[in-house]
Amino acid sequence: MAIKGSILTNGLKYSLATGNWGDQKKAASAKAGVSQVLNRYTYASTLSHLRRTNTPVGRDGKLAKPRQLHNSHWGLVCPAETPEGQACGLVKNLSLMCYVSVGSESAPIIDYMTGRNMELLEEYDPKMNPTATKVFVNGVWVGTHDNPQQLVSNVQELRRNGTLSYEMSLIRDIRDREFKIFTDAGRVMRPLFTIENDAKKPNRNHMIFNRTHLEKLLIDKETDTSGLNDEDRASRQYGWKGLLHDGCVEYLDAEEEESAMIVMTPEELNDWRDVVKEGMPEAEKLDFSKPENRAMRLAPLKPPVNRKVNAYTHCEIHPAMILGICASIIPFPDHNQSPRNTYQSAMGKQAMGVAITNYALRMETMMNVLYYPQKPLATTRSMEYLRFRELPAGQNAIVAIACYSGYNQEDSVIMNQSSIDRGLFRSLFYRAYTEQEKRIGVNVLEQFEKPTRMDTMRMKGGTYDKLDDDGIVAPGVRVSGDDIIIGKTAPIPNDENKEMGQKMANHTKRDVSTPLRSTENGLVDQVLFTTNTEGLRFVKVRTRTTKVPQIGDKFASRHGQKGTIGITYRQEDMPFTRDGLTPDLVINPHAIPSRMTIAHLVECLLSKVGAIDAQEGDATPFCGVTVDQVSDLLEAANFQKRGFEIMYNGHTGRKLRAQIFLGPTYYQRLRHMVDDKIHARARGPLQILTRQPVEGRARDGGLRFGEMERDCMIAHGAAAFLKERLFEVSDAYRVHVCDICGLMSPIAYVFFPFLLLLRATC
Repeated sequence: MAIKGSILTNGLKYSLATGNWGDQKKAASAKAGVSQVLNRYTYASTLSHLRRTNTPVGRDGKLAKPRQLHNSHWGLVCPAETPEGQACGLVKNLSLMCYVSVGSESAPIIDYMTGRNMELLEEYDPKMNPTATKVFVNGVWVGTHDNPQQLVSNVQELRRNGTLSYEMSLIRDIRDREFKIFTDAGRVMRPLFTIENDAKKPNRNHMIFNRTHLEKLLIDKETDTSGLNDEDRASRQYGWKGLLHDGCVEYLDAEEEESAMIVMTPEELNDWRDVVKEGMPEAEKLDFSKPENRAMRLAPLKPPVNRKVNAYTHCEIHPAMILGICASIIPFPDHNQSPRNTYQSAMGKQAMGVAITNYALRMETMMNVLYYPQKPLATTRSMEYLRFRELPAGQNAIVAIACYSGYNQEDSVIMNQSSIDRGLFRSLFYRAYTEQEKRIGVNVLEQFEKPTRMDTMRMKGGTYDKLDDDGIVAPGVRVSGDDIIIGKTAPIPNDENKEMGQKMANHTKRDVSTPLRSTENGLVDQVLFTTNTEGLRFVKVRTRTTKVPQIGDKFASRHGQKGTIGITYRQEDMPFTRDGLTPDLVINPHAIPSRMTIAHLVECLLSKVGAIDAQEGDATPFCGVTVDQVSDLLEAANFQKRGFEIMYNGHTGRKLRAQIFLGPTYYQRLRHMVDDKIHARARGPLQILTRQPVEGRARDGGLRFGEMERDCMIAHGAAAFLKERLFEVSDAYRVHVCDICGLMSPIAYVFFPFLLLLRATC
């Protein structure tokens, strides 16, 4: 039996291209979304997409349990970054330091344990040795051991000094007398600092990572490794591999973590050691009613020492490592109501910036590039490793929180038109159009050319004048809606029907050109002309448009505070401070209390200090930075300590009664722009079957007058309007009745010079 060679190839190509995993003919039953197109909207969205996980549970299931955050997710799954709606809690993102094991051989560890008095399963007699500990490797019972304590510590030592793979997971269950070892692939693990538990060693209850290791890492920083590949660089430097080899850091999976005692910070470890092991008195609780202690009332509170703990085995590297890619960009997420962090994690993927440094060379289907992206004044330490400073997605706008003119109600914002004219939040929009010559039959080929009405039928309504003789528009040409940018024709076979009477004797081709989208305009930025794998010509045309912020465009801070522009005022109409400073944005104070985004205010305060001192502010979560500390720095710079300013009305020049909270806040321009959404229609294309308008903006479709709108009109008693909307507008149809038989009839057109008669015939 022979199989056509292309069946497997084309099947896999189809599955990878569409994500429908299964037979093309059974697309409805196939698993959808197995392969996805990598998101390239911003750099953060690309990284986040690469760290996404999917739970294969039905989206319509009403069970809440699979969606909820579980204790074992700590440090492995981001608690904030998950979509809203159907997939909430099912689509997750890995935390920053989460690592997926690639797997290693299990035979060496079995051989090692066999040589260390492990009794193989075949030789084991439960009656002779009922208290022996069972040994499992990758879920398979391989043997038993009489001295599990020694075996576990030996294997642990081998893993820590690099003899065994750092991916190996060792779990000792004392109660059930089991020792489980896992070396397989696909386990999620995370690194932790190790704490010495050996009573014979002088650094017992101290972290193994010490000043010596730190000095080696500092030497690494000074070592010049430019021009070296990854392997040579790793051999020259101490680095992460050195820490693993010296046992300073250890990877634990979710199951091994169950049997570990983990302390949150090195400071907590020191406090615990001083109090529990050294017998020093615990720090007294301060009485904040006393004047001398009042300054300490907003200092970060230390958790009390847990005296019940006998020994700690590991220490967290940093609590902020529980967050994923998008949540790590939020400043002070520990000061926000949790859903706000979830909203920002979703919106951060829609922010404009520089998605990739070689964007000018890539022919992406769609791409937005911010003119002047800035790194935020309030940064987190994680940002350095996410390259957010190098490829940012937003700008530091001067933001006032005030009611001013009433045009910033209900999550709208007032924007400074003068700032927009100077380039604030201006962006480029690229769109690529792709077309290729297709082969019809054996030797009939479509062709790129400038079609002419003489020999081409079904030509489109747009202009063909901007095409060169080769059928492609030239770079630098200004194009607008429905202009033809790629001219292409398909030959008509001679034996084809007369095409509903449209085909004339001299028509030899049919127009299959590509017009610009009807709602877009811009410049032709770049044209790529090449051939595909089959040797057929294909072309990509990229257009470029400048998008200037206008009323209706969407913006958001990094705290889920999204809003659209309600109005733009020129600089002279905006409120101003006594120093003459005018804000770029004015947001409404009502956006703050119910949403409890305190971090938005703290970020503004910290950014203000950073702008004055020309420094970046550290807004990493769980670092104990307090509002009082930031306020003191602001007061030292001769500003009102809580960030308020006296402001004057831009329209009247009078002093505003209230003091206005003002400072720089990092804002993002989101992809939802009013120009891409505005839609209206009078007459246009209809569906053939129902003669009702087609659906969708791209097809110039109608706006649906739905059941609810109908109910409103009935309630209003607007009968004539109701009849017009629901009958005359879309469904009325004039039909001719035959004079002879009385049946509905088609119309026969009879042409006479200067006269057109309509005759209904039987």
